[in-house]
Amino acid sequence: MTPEQAGAFLTVDLKKIADNWKKLQARVGEKTQVAAVLKTDAYGLDAKKIAPALYRAGCRIFFTAYVFEAVEIRQVLPADARIYVLHGVLAHTELDFLKYDLIPVLSTPRQVADWNHLGHKENRILPAALHIDTGMTRLGLNEKNVDDFCANVPPYLDVSLVISHLACADDPENAKNEDQLHRFDSLCAKLRQALPNGFKESLSASDGVHLENKSFYKDIARPGIALYDGAVSLEAKVLQIQDVEAGHTIGYGATHTFSDKARVATLAIGYGDGYPRSLANKGYVAFNGLKAPIVGRISMDLITVDVTDIDLKELRQIPTAEIFGQHCPIKEIAKLAGTIDYELLTNLSKRFYRIYTD
Repeated sequence: MTPEQAGAFLTVDLKKIADNWKKLQARVGEKTQVAAVLKTDAYGLDAKKIAPALYRAGCRIFFTAYVFEAVEIRQVLPADARIYVLHGVLAHTELDFLKYDLIPVLSTPRQVADWNHLGHKENRILPAALHIDTGMTRLGLNEKNVDDFCANVPPYLDVSLVISHLACADDPENAKNEDQLHRFDSLCAKLRQALPNGFKESLSASDGVHLENKSFYKDIARPGIALYDGAVSLEAKVLQIQDVEAGHTIGYGATHTFSDKARVATLAIGYGDGYPRSLANKGYVAFNGLKAPIVGRISMDLITVDVTDIDLKELRQIPTAEIFGQHCPIKEIAKLAGTIDYELLTNLSKRFYRIYTD
């Protein structure tokens, strides 16, 4: 794809991402290592581009969800980068971990048993991390699983990390945060008594590193979306500008009727590009900082916006409209769409022409 062929442009500022990582590292202090969560292709932004930029900034610990994601970033990272796979060892992927020097995060007794069995078969101690459930009730060994593990420690596992995940870290006053911290500390204490070697602990992700109580930071913090704050912008080409008369409707279903004469711009982006259909008649874009509301439904490849209040001469000099970025904060756009910025980023289409700046 060339810029001329594309309808929209996604710009990713690698330096800003690196700076965000450095700021998070400064916030948590030298006792905590800040890792980088690059699952879902680094939130849809291309992990193979972002991982090296973070490594150059000083990051040495990375997390993905699946082993294939980990294999991709292993190919662009130096050998000393530690890469953990959060979904652990899925069936028939065991040898991928060995080949690419990846560390599974084991979250079920079956995964623990299978990984230990492979160690016995290969006659070698295998690196591993454990995921313990402290109240998220999603992935992880529960208290009984931990007790069983401690009573019969698998001899072929070298557990270097124990993690859990906070359910309500975006709400600092929620009592569940302290409850999970207490559960995590309690289960880690049991594991320390049972395991022959020490291990590092990890509890906080993006929201957790902004909690005031430093006890949440542990040895490793795992930010994901926080790495991309202010580093991503999206612009779409203006395909047409037209004047409409009062009483005219616009788009599928004629969901918007103009009460007065108006001017409309049609932009080259739609739900086929991952732009939420729920933003119909309530979202907005910006032309050189001037906001223009969306009118009518979101089509697969197009949206229409009311540009009546923007000077026509100025408008004709602006080739693209900002979809999100400096004047259209992605968190605000996501909230208008009834979703979160995580979903907005990970749903972005491959049809955009991508620009990586450093």
